[in-house]
Amino acid sequence: MRTVKPVVNTVDTGLLLDEKEAAQFLGVSLSYLRKARSEGSPGGRTPAPPFVRIGRRCLYRRADLEQWVKSLASQRVI
Repeated sequence: MRTVKPVVNTVDTGLLLDEKEAAQFLGVSLSYLRKARSEGSPGGRTPAPPFVRIGRRCLYRRADLEQWVKSLASQRVI
């Protein structure tokens, strides 16, 4: 008998977005997300959105991204 791994469709459920999906959702480039994650927010730069690392992948919760945008809007960073 073959073991079948369950498939989680993150696009339909909206639970987790990969880097490309998160960049598209936020309207920023993939390189921005990667750079923000690696450099943080030195010198008053916009902080990186919160992410979850699973193995080597960096994933983003849609709700976290929405909250991140709201926090930036309240700080008038955007």
